Amino acid sequence: MTRFLRQICVGSAILCYATSASAELSAEDVWGDWKSYVSGFGYEVSGVEERAGDILTVTGVTFSSTGAAIAGGASISIDRIELQEQPDGTVVVDLPALMPIEMTAPNETGGVTRISMDYRQSGMELIASGAPDTINYNYSVDTITLETTGIEMNGQIMPDGTNDVEVTVQDVTGTSTMALDSLRRYVQSVQAGSLSYTFNATDIARNATSVISGQMQQLTFDGTGAMPLREVDSTDLDAMLGAGFAAGGTFEYAANALSAEVESQQTTVASTVISGPGSLGVTMDQSGLSYDVAQSDLDVEVTSGEFPLPVNFSVSSSSFQLAIPVRQSSEPEDFSMGFALNGLAMSDVLWGLFDPSSQLPRDPATVAVDLAGKARLMFNLLDPASVANLSPDAAPAEIETLDINKLQISAAGAELAGDGGFTFDTAEGQVPKPQGSVDLKLTGGNGLIDKLIAAGLIQDQEAMGIRMMMGLLAVPGEAPDTLNSKIEINAEGHVIANGQRIQ
Repeated sequence: MTRFLRQICVGSAILCYATSASAELSAEDVWGDWKSYVSGFGYEVSGVEERAGDILTVTGVTFSSTGAAIAGGASISIDRIELQEQPDGTVVVDLPALMPIEMTAPNETGGVTRISMDYRQSGMELIASGAPDTINYNYSVDTITLETTGIEMNGQIMPDGTNDVEVTVQDVTGTSTMALDSLRRYVQSVQAGSLSYTFNATDIARNATSVISGQMQQLTFDGTGAMPLREVDSTDLDAMLGAGFAAGGTFEYAANALSAEVESQQTTVASTVISGPGSLGVTMDQSGLSYDVAQSDLDVEVTSGEFPLPVNFSVSSSSFQLAIPVRQSSEPEDFSMGFALNGLAMSDVLWGLFDPSSQLPRDPATVAVDLAGKARLMFNLLDPASVANLSPDAAPAEIETLDINKLQISAAGAELAGDGGFTFDTAEGQVPKPQGSVDLKLTGGNGLIDKLIAAGLIQDQEAMGIRMMMGLLAVPGEAPDTLNSKIEINAEGHVIANGQRIQ
């Protein structure tokens, strides 16, 4: 499946580039730039070129990968591309309404899966301007649709309606600039009024089906990137990075609604997700890989035939950040990871299952973690050969420092907060030894224990054990019902709580 996703992404990049003013620009300049760009993804380009006046027509166009069957392949067919030179030095490009796509890839059974898709567009306007080494594209499209037309697995054609994908984008406008120096560099900005999608899958062997559908509103994408001018296998990300490949961009939307239903012989599970604004940012280059995801105003409902009540919860905002190195290095490099879940609230129906007498405060919960540090990666993360050669007994990375910038857990009227940091002795031949400390503060802990007893969730004897442990690891703070704790690990490996050695 990952190969298909990669092929779809590459194919979409090609088609978006085709749908992505000024010095004199010829039709041959534009068509030559397209061929060079597509070849950079490892695709072969074929077509018959014919010049008539100020119009260059290319017929029987095919973009096709030439990978062996074991690695899969893909091809895009375009009947006719017409590039017409304008008096102002720009070039108007006309593309057909239909462009078929064929993809193949090995599957879990050891056979081959083939997928046929149609890329359809209507109301397209595409104008190229600039100079041969820096071409600007301005475009608009009323509707773009990507839809499966057939799936064949191990020589067996799947019945219609059993495994389908359809994605439709409305009211698309955008700009794209391609510039050539030592690399092919691009900058693009795209806006769309809406996106809708439907995924339908059937597992005939297990007699199970799943349907996912949804739509998003007011979408934008802004991105930059660089591609090596020489041909590099686009499936080998490590080789691409070594040749200068870099990409980054941010995708945003104003609203999202999704519904999913999974039906099997045992039960049916249905869910709906409605959310407000969200974003996804990704960057990748030789220095590393990073993700930055954010979502607000999330409402989720799940129903199942095996559970008597619907599961409802909401989150006012959530975020996730990750930045890691991807290539082996002898010097420590920065890494970071952050996670936040703010305003997590459950429905009263769910609360009533374990706290019918409302003993516990039902305030929205918060969970947040912010970590950073330095580490050495011991292999190339995106190189399959490097991963395969990594010894099972070897550590994939050596952490040199770890900073706990933030730790927060707030729920049911209590809150645990903390921060700290550790360094690690990574001398060869020994397990890394941490040294450092973390400061913790618990507010409302005893009050929460009293409420858990009143709700019948824990017994007095269990509460006594918890309080004894809290007394061992913490000391009373200045404010009522607060406990402070400083946990240290020294150079000898001793664990110390508030000045008292406990290990």
